[in-house]
Amino acid sequence: MTKIKTGLLATSLRKMLVSAVFIVIILAAVGFYFAQDWLGNYAAQADTTTTGSSASGSSPQALTKLNEEITKNQVSGIKANSLVASSQNYQTQIIKDINKYAAMTNITIEDFNLSQPANTSGGATTTIAGLKSNFITITPSNPIPIKNLLQFFKLIETSLPKMLITGISISPSDGSNENVTIDPLTIEVYTK
Repeated sequence: MTKIKTGLLATSLRKMLVSAVFIVIILAAVGFYFAQDWLGNYAAQADTTTTGSSASGSSPQALTKLNEEITKNQVSGIKANSLVASSQNYQTQIIKDINKYAAMTNITIEDFNLSQPANTSGGATTTIAGLKSNFITITPSNPIPIKNLLQFFKLIETSLPKMLITGISISPSDGSNENVTIDPLTIEVYTK
Protein backbone atom coordinates (compact mmCIF):
# COMPACT_ATOMS: atom_id res chain seq x y z
CA MET A 1 0.00 0.00 0.00
CA THR A 2 1.11 3.35 -0.76
CA LYS A 3 0.97 6.11 1.71
CA ILE A 4 -0.67 9.37 0.71
CA LYS A 5 0.79 12.51 2.07
CA THR A 6 -1.69 15.23 2.70
CA GLY A 7 0.66 18.03 3.41
CA LEU A 8 -1.61 19.64 5.93
CA LEU A 9 0.09 20.33 9.09
CA ALA A 10 -1.48 21.67 12.23
CA THR A 11 0.12 25.08 11.75
CA SER A 12 -1.16 25.54 8.24
CA LEU A 13 -4.63 24.34 9.25
CA ARG A 14 -4.62 26.84 12.09
CA LYS A 15 -3.64 29.69 9.71
CA MET A 16 -6.43 28.73 7.34
CA LEU A 17 -9.03 28.67 10.12
CA VAL A 18 -7.86 32.05 11.50
CA SER A 19 -8.08 33.55 8.00
CA ALA A 20 -11.58 32.13 7.52
CA VAL A 21 -12.69 33.57 10.89
CA PHE A 22 -11.35 37.02 9.93
CA ILE A 23 -13.13 36.87 6.56
CA VAL A 24 -16.40 35.89 8.28
CA ILE A 25 -15.99 38.74 10.82
CA ILE A 26 -15.32 41.29 8.05
CA LEU A 27 -18.32 40.06 6.00
CA ALA A 28 -20.54 40.19 9.09
CA ALA A 29 -19.43 43.78 9.86
CA VAL A 30 -20.07 44.93 6.28
CA GLY A 31 -23.45 43.14 6.22
CA PHE A 32 -24.39 44.67 9.58
CA TYR A 33 -23.45 48.16 8.33
CA PHE A 34 -25.62 47.86 5.20
CA ALA A 35 -28.52 46.30 7.14
CA GLN A 36 -28.35 49.11 9.71
CA ASP A 37 -28.35 51.77 6.94
CA TRP A 38 -31.29 50.11 5.19
CA LEU A 39 -33.27 49.80 8.46
CA GLY A 40 -32.56 53.46 9.32
CA ASN A 41 -33.91 54.65 5.95
CA TYR A 42 -36.95 52.38 6.31
CA ALA A 43 -37.63 53.72 9.83
CA ALA A 44 -37.42 57.34 8.62
CA GLN A 45 -39.87 56.60 5.81
CA ALA A 46 -42.27 54.85 8.22
CA ASP A 47 -42.02 57.78 10.64
CA THR A 48 -42.92 60.25 7.88
CA THR A 49 -45.90 58.13 6.84
CA THR A 50 -47.09 57.76 10.45
CA THR A 51 -46.78 61.49 11.11
CA GLY A 52 -48.78 62.33 7.98
CA SER A 53 -51.50 59.83 8.74
CA SER A 54 -51.89 60.88 12.35
CA ALA A 55 -52.19 64.54 11.31
CA SER A 56 -54.96 63.78 8.82
CA GLY A 57 -56.98 61.33 10.88
CA SER A 58 -56.52 62.08 14.53
CA SER A 59 -59.76 60.48 15.65
CA PRO A 60 -62.97 59.01 14.28
CA GLN A 61 -64.92 61.85 15.93
CA ALA A 62 -62.90 64.45 14.04
CA LEU A 63 -63.54 62.64 10.75
CA THR A 64 -67.25 62.42 11.51
CA LYS A 65 -67.40 66.13 12.33
CA LEU A 66 -65.52 66.97 9.13
CA ASN A 67 -67.95 64.87 7.10
CA GLU A 68 -70.92 66.64 8.72
CA GLU A 69 -69.43 70.07 7.90
CA ILE A 70 -68.91 69.08 4.26
CA THR A 71 -72.50 67.84 4.01
CA LYS A 72 -73.87 71.00 5.64
CA ASN A 73 -71.86 73.26 3.31
CA GLN A 74 -73.02 71.35 0.22
CA VAL A 75 -76.59 72.32 1.05
CA SER A 76 -75.50 75.96 1.46
CA GLY A 77 -73.68 75.84 -1.87
CA ILE A 78 -76.71 74.47 -3.67
CA LYS A 79 -78.92 77.13 -2.10
CA ALA A 80 -76.43 79.89 -3.01
CA ASN A 81 -76.43 78.73 -6.63
CA SER A 82 -80.22 78.82 -6.72
CA LEU A 83 -80.39 82.44 -5.46
CA VAL A 84 -79.42 83.79 -8.87
CA ALA A 85 -80.93 82.76 -12.20
CA SER A 86 -78.81 81.61 -15.09
CA SER A 87 -78.48 84.28 -17.77
CA GLN A 88 -79.22 81.70 -20.50
CA ASN A 89 -82.68 80.60 -19.32
CA TYR A 90 -83.79 83.22 -16.81
CA GLN A 91 -86.62 84.58 -19.00
CA THR A 92 -88.33 81.20 -19.37
CA GLN A 93 -87.77 80.35 -15.72
CA ILE A 94 -89.03 83.70 -14.39
CA ILE A 95 -92.15 83.72 -16.61
CA LYS A 96 -92.92 80.18 -15.48
CA ASP A 97 -92.43 81.12 -11.80
CA ILE A 98 -94.54 84.29 -12.07
CA ASN A 99 -97.34 82.38 -13.81
CA LYS A 100 -97.21 79.76 -11.05
CA TYR A 101 -97.42 82.42 -8.30
CA ALA A 102 -100.26 84.17 -10.14
CA ALA A 103 -102.21 80.91 -10.40
CA MET A 104 -101.64 80.20 -6.70
CA THR A 105 -103.12 83.60 -5.78
CA ASN A 106 -105.90 83.73 -8.42
CA ILE A 107 -104.34 86.62 -10.34
CA THR A 108 -104.34 86.76 -14.13
CA ILE A 109 -101.26 88.09 -15.97
CA GLU A 110 -102.19 89.76 -19.27
CA ASP A 111 -98.72 90.62 -20.57
CA PHE A 112 -94.98 90.14 -19.96
CA ASN A 113 -92.45 92.73 -21.16
CA LEU A 114 -88.77 91.79 -20.92
CA SER A 115 -87.36 95.21 -21.88
CA GLN A 116 -85.14 97.30 -19.63
CA PRO A 117 -87.24 100.02 -17.95
CA ALA A 118 -86.06 103.61 -17.80
CA ASN A 119 -84.75 104.78 -14.45
CA THR A 120 -87.52 107.18 -13.48
CA SER A 121 -86.55 107.53 -9.83
CA GLY A 122 -83.52 109.69 -10.63
CA GLY A 123 -81.37 107.61 -8.26
CA ALA A 124 -78.55 105.26 -9.08
CA THR A 125 -79.40 101.61 -9.60
CA THR A 126 -77.84 99.15 -7.20
CA THR A 127 -75.30 96.76 -8.70
CA ILE A 128 -73.85 93.65 -7.13
CA ALA A 129 -70.41 92.43 -8.20
CA GLY A 130 -70.64 89.49 -10.61
CA LEU A 131 -74.41 89.81 -11.05
CA LYS A 132 -76.45 91.49 -13.72
CA SER A 133 -79.86 93.05 -13.12
CA ASN A 134 -82.58 92.19 -15.61
CA PHE A 135 -86.08 93.55 -15.49
CA ILE A 136 -89.44 92.13 -16.41
CA THR A 137 -92.63 94.17 -16.46
CA ILE A 138 -95.92 92.35 -15.96
CA THR A 139 -99.41 93.65 -16.56
CA PRO A 140 -101.97 92.01 -14.28
CA SER A 141 -105.70 91.91 -15.00
CA ASN A 142 -107.49 94.52 -12.84
CA PRO A 143 -109.17 94.77 -10.34
CA ILE A 144 -107.31 92.49 -7.92
CA PRO A 145 -108.31 91.58 -4.37
CA ILE A 146 -105.75 93.21 -2.06
CA LYS A 147 -105.30 89.96 -0.11
CA ASN A 148 -104.39 88.06 -3.30
CA LEU A 149 -102.02 90.83 -4.38
CA LEU A 150 -100.18 90.76 -1.06
CA GLN A 151 -99.81 86.97 -1.26
CA PHE A 152 -98.52 87.35 -4.83
CA PHE A 153 -95.93 89.94 -3.69
CA LYS A 154 -94.80 87.65 -0.87
CA LEU A 155 -94.33 84.70 -3.24
CA ILE A 156 -92.27 86.85 -5.63
CA GLU A 157 -90.12 88.40 -2.90
CA THR A 158 -89.35 85.05 -1.21
CA SER A 159 -88.71 83.08 -4.38
CA LEU A 160 -85.56 81.38 -5.58
CA PRO A 161 -84.06 82.62 -7.84
CA LYS A 162 -84.28 85.98 -6.14
CA MET A 163 -86.74 88.49 -7.60
CA LEU A 164 -87.33 91.99 -6.30
CA ILE A 165 -90.36 94.19 -6.99
CA THR A 166 -88.87 97.56 -7.98
CA GLY A 167 -91.72 99.52 -9.55
CA ILE A 168 -95.31 99.52 -8.36
CA SER A 169 -98.29 101.83 -8.57
CA ILE A 170 -101.51 100.84 -6.76
CA SER A 171 -104.79 102.72 -6.54
CA PRO A 172 -108.14 101.81 -4.95
CA SER A 173 -110.65 100.15 -7.22
CA ASP A 174 -113.91 102.00 -7.92
CA GLY A 175 -116.61 101.07 -5.43
CA SER A 176 -114.74 98.36 -3.50
CA ASN A 177 -112.65 98.44 -0.33
CA GLU A 178 -111.25 94.95 -0.98
CA ASN A 179 -110.01 95.39 -4.56
CA VAL A 180 -107.21 97.51 -6.02
CA THR A 181 -106.09 98.53 -9.47
CA ILE A 182 -102.41 98.05 -10.24
CA ASP A 183 -100.39 99.56 -13.07
CA PRO A 184 -97.78 97.38 -14.82
CA LEU A 185 -95.43 95.96 -12.19
CA THR A 186 -91.62 95.98 -12.62
CA ILE A 187 -89.67 93.03 -11.20
CA GLU A 188 -85.86 92.94 -11.01
CA VAL A 189 -84.19 89.55 -11.55
CA TYR A 190 -80.51 88.92 -10.79
CA THR A 191 -78.60 86.72 -13.23
CA LYS A 192 -75.09 85.33 -13.32
